[in-house]
Amino acid sequence: MKALNPEVIKPPPPKNKTYYLFGLGLIFLNKIRHSIKGYTNPRTFEITEYRRAIEYDFHVFNHWLKYLGLYTGISPDIKGKTILELGPGADLGIGLITLLNGAKRYNAIDVNNLVELVPEGFYLELFKFIKDKYSTPDEILDYLSSQLRMTQKGENDRLNYIVSKDFDLSVFQDEEIDLVLSQAAFEHFDDIGKTIAQLSRIVKQEAVLITEIDLKTHTRWIRDLDPLNIYRYNQFIYELFKFSGSPNRLRPFEYQNILEKHGWSKIQITPLTVVEKQYLTKINDHLTKRFREPINQMDYLTIMLCATKT
Repeated sequence: MKALNPEVIKPPPPKNKTYYLFGLGLIFLNKIRHSIKGYTNPRTFEITEYRRAIEYDFHVFNHWLKYLGLYTGISPDIKGKTILELGPGADLGIGLITLLNGAKRYNAIDVNNLVELVPEGFYLELFKFIKDKYSTPDEILDYLSSQLRMTQKGENDRLNYIVSKDFDLSVFQDEEIDLVLSQAAFEHFDDIGKTIAQLSRIVKQEAVLITEIDLKTHTRWIRDLDPLNIYRYNQFIYELFKFSGSPNRLRPFEYQNILEKHGWSKIQITPLTVVEKQYLTKINDHLTKRFREPINQMDYLTIMLCATKT
């Protein structure tokens, strides 16, 4: 893959003791909030911000295509492909975009049924956006609309959205998956070994995985000040305040090892954002021991991981 220059993030000088205590308090409050409200929004903005949500969906889709092209070395094309998205999150916009671009079938699985919370106005605005921006014929829009309606009624056809509390990928064993996509979801999987093992059994030989993984702290109010805050705590403390969906804290080499164990090859990990060395030098000794070694590549904040099933 052609090397791309990652964005360099420059946090303010770290206040290690303060950030340790502040971050710990936020993790505790996050657990309480999650136990009361559950998981309702994977993004930093609300689904009712229709245009922003639509532009986000198109950005994610185009970002995947860009890296698919860089990875394979050919012009990216999903026409006729059977796709699986892991953790689609807030809406079915990306699924509709894949069908718009000729995908044979879009499959998706999530633990939380956030799609049922999407206002109808979002999809009306999405179809209007597609029509205006791409001069999409009415028959294509009717096709997309009919697929959406079927899925909303639980009659999945080419827009196959599944909610599974145990994230059981075996439901797709007959799908013959060509392409697996995921956006900032892998870091939330509690048992990544189990997920990769199941995925490896259901995809076709030579299937491609394209996933962006967010390795940094997710908690607002501290993620910009101290993007590696979650790595300050030992496993006992982190597990004490953990809830379903908390970042699993796996580092790039661990994802690679798990994929290789289950028969994936041509694994390429590209940093999208990195933290400046000055910040990393000042906090390295304040990270829990597990994350101090160079193999962890702690400067990597977000990555694009690409692999092929062999």
